[in-house]
Amino acid sequence: MNDRFGKGKGADMRRGNQQGIKRTGQNGETYVTNAKQEASWVKMRSVTEQAALDEFLSTAELAGTDFTAEKMNNVKIIHRDQKNPYLLSADEEKRAVKRQNANKKRLTVPRRPRWDEHTTPAQLDERERESLLEWRRGLAELQEVNDLLMTPFERNLEVWRQLWRVIERSDLVVQIVDARNPLMFRCEDLERYVKEVDPKKNNLLLVNKADMMTLEQRQAWADYFLANGINYKFFSAELAKEVNEARGLVDGGHLQDEEDSDDDGLDQDHGVEIVDELAQEAEKLNVEDAREEHEQEVSEEGADGPHHPADYPSSSDERTRILTTDELEELFLENAPDLDTGPDSPPRKTQIGLVGYPN
Repeated sequence: MNDRFGKGKGADMRRGNQQGIKRTGQNGETYVTNAKQEASWVKMRSVTEQAALDEFLSTAELAGTDFTAEKMNNVKIIHRDQKNPYLLSADEEKRAVKRQNANKKRLTVPRRPRWDEHTTPAQLDERERESLLEWRRGLAELQEVNDLLMTPFERNLEVWRQLWRVIERSDLVVQIVDARNPLMFRCEDLERYVKEVDPKKNNLLLVNKADMMTLEQRQAWADYFLANGINYKFFSAELAKEVNEARGLVDGGHLQDEEDSDDDGLDQDHGVEIVDELAQEAEKLNVEDAREEHEQEVSEEGADGPHHPADYPSSSDERTRILTTDELEELFLENAPDLDTGPDSPPRKTQIGLVGYPN
């Protein structure tokens, strides 16, 4: 309260000169609350955790409620329980997981309210705020009534608005997840929401950092994804980055001219070789993994004698293969639905939406 109504700050706010309010979170991090009118990149700042007072203020703002603090100096912080709620015993953890699974379908992403060409911007703004407020009330009820443990979730309406518009405009929505724990970053309800907006839209799960996985791990995840009907592919942004940097080295003219080159310099042919080698790095991973697996199987079976390379399993197994950048672009187009704009409407380009947490 002192931050909000301290000396000079209240007068600045009444004059409309709102620069935002600097606050300190529960973990010691500092941030500035958003003013009413700010640049779009400031509005898009992610807010995943709030202190009790900030939670009250933002909820009041979402509800369109005005309030006045009459006795600011009488605020007291009462510690009712010194126990850390996140340190559970084995039995408590089992009960918590059971409650989570029982209420899994209630853990959703907020829906954008219905609108059409007759909806005014003011009406849509009000409806969107009401929708987010109802969603947050539902999560609060799960915490208080059903005693669920909540991980940090996005509280900034502007971030959800951006997601809503991406889904509405995209023909294919690609969820990018971390290969080290794909299910932690996958949002099943987001996939349902995409189909709710338009059944013709498609979903794709892109498992990034697949170069950090072994072939056995990729096979296990492939079995899981296929068994659960999940449309997926493996990818590695790190390998793609190396390829792009090598291409820039060649195309950007960083290689020395032939007349200026010396024994230590790179020639154009060598630069192209670098690009080719990096572009094939993902394929090499697949080949090496497949060869190791085959040799292990042969060893376990007790077979003797050398084997012809043709005996090795194919490295082009689509279930576990790590895609290159060019293949990724082709994949997006293959998974995008056919666009039927009608006989009288001009054709349009396919829209691809990329969604990922935290980026």
